[in-house]
Amino acid sequence: MDLAICVRNLPAREVADVGRFAEDHGFAEVYVPDSARGGATDAAGRLIGRDAFVALGAMFAATTRVRGTVGVAAMPMHHPVVLASVASTLHEMSDGRFGLGLGVSHPEQTARFGLPFPDRPVEAMRGWLRELRTFSADGVAHGAGWPVLVAALGPRMVELGATEADGLILNWSTPEQAAASVAQVRAASEGRPTPRIALYLRLMSADALHQDAVRYDAMGNYHRHFVAQGLETPEQIVAGTTLPRDDLGAARARLEAYRAAGIDVACIYPAGQDEEDRRALEALTR
Repeated sequence: MDLAICVRNLPAREVADVGRFAEDHGFAEVYVPDSARGGATDAAGRLIGRDAFVALGAMFAATTRVRGTVGVAAMPMHHPVVLASVASTLHEMSDGRFGLGLGVSHPEQTARFGLPFPDRPVEAMRGWLRELRTFSADGVAHGAGWPVLVAALGPRMVELGATEADGLILNWSTPEQAAASVAQVRAASEGRPTPRIALYLRLMSADALHQDAVRYDAMGNYHRHFVAQGLETPEQIVAGTTLPRDDLGAARARLEAYRAAGIDVACIYPAGQDEEDRRALEALTR
């Protein structure tokens, strides 16, 4: 199982620093969510969220080995042709280190932009996957070959990822749920290369974990995802799906459970990149 780092909404120069840190400490990849398309605002009503593609460009310019993946681009906010051009440009400049994750987004997110949420999310994602994978294969004159991953929560999206994508990105999953998803992917992908399965694992303080659990549980798709796993309170969500930064022994044990579940990439997700975050990340590689 490879280790990766996920960082969200950091200045591009800090994402470049994370890339150098990853190379120095044995992390294979850096994932950056598409925060600029989240539509979130601060207390003063100002739009927040930095562009993941620009941030990864800065990281690629500062590194030589670590891979970088947008995890994930909210597809209702993107035009596939423009997205393919940007992906190919980053794949070219990084000498083949770029990956593109796609997500169908959430009704709460698209509503902030005045955009419709797809009536049939799985079928909409199927079309986007096929289009972007065609562009990656031979539809752009430069930078071909970037993998296309899909963010998957429910079994129908996992099935789609197994049959149509180069990889899957899972989120907020217990080891048991992760093992079930891995088994489903392996069974459904028989006859084609098995997609790589990455899982976001939050490594944060207790307060930060609780706040993130509450924020995600407020979204309908995630709430159903939690309930399906028997997680009905923020405390249960945190206990079942995250890595406690305050107990690195427990965090290591939980990582081993995900390794046993068959996860290919454990994507460690701190709240930020302060000294405590970096010490915890470093400790997990020892």
